[in-house]
Amino acid sequence: MQVLRDNFDLDQFFSDLSGAIKPILLLDYDGTLAPFQVKRDEAVPYPGVREILNQILRADHTHILVISGRRVDDLTALLKLEKQPEIWGSHGNERLLRDGRYILSKLSERESRGLDLARKWAKEQGLDANLEEKPASLAFHWRGLDKSRADEIRKNVRDTWEPVKDYYNLKLLDFDGGIEIKVAGRNKGDAVQRILTEIDEIEEVAYLGDDFTDEDAFRALQGKGLRVLVRQERRETLADLWIIPPDELLYFLRRWHEARSR
Repeated sequence: MQVLRDNFDLDQFFSDLSGAIKPILLLDYDGTLAPFQVKRDEAVPYPGVREILNQILRADHTHILVISGRRVDDLTALLKLEKQPEIWGSHGNERLLRDGRYILSKLSERESRGLDLARKWAKEQGLDANLEEKPASLAFHWRGLDKSRADEIRKNVRDTWEPVKDYYNLKLLDFDGGIEIKVAGRNKGDAVQRILTEIDEIEEVAYLGDDFTDEDAFRALQGKGLRVLVRQERRETLADLWIIPPDELLYFLRRWHEARSR
């Protein structure tokens, strides 16, 4: 565990957390709560993570939200928590509320057409095995492939879609283990901003994430909350704190629960 921001005091943060009225815990999934897996449907949470999240949810002292690039239905199947937390999937394009209501952002006709063409192109290129289809994006995964094949897929996607992405209001997004063709204008940072706008009297908030896509969320939380980088190796980041999973992740979550249980 390493503090990355000058004058940040973790002990003071947890002391303030113990007396907060409406604390919010924002959590990425892959690479943060769960280790990456070649088979994406096998990416279950680290041992102990589900248990501590269930304890926090049962105690009902913290508003937990999961924000991920994954589809909402994938996340619910992998998390398998006792109580349903709020989930923002597909980079904020899907939203599952705690009461079970589901909200899907509407795509424009041009955006839908662009994704349809990208989907058809991917299958013509024989990329079915690498393709993950989502409501507002297509992700191409190469985890487990050799570097030359990964570079080939990345180049193919970029060379084909970089020239036309703006016309369809699409964006190419690199992530750890792949590249994504997604609708522009929505990301994890937008989700964080909407969450902060909708919830009044927020006293303490933290976001835990590992990937480059989480930097948008870190940016949105600038000066408003604790930003925690969760990964095995440190990298350039806007985060205030770096923790290594799973041990330091579990330590952080358990200490959060202890602070709120006083």
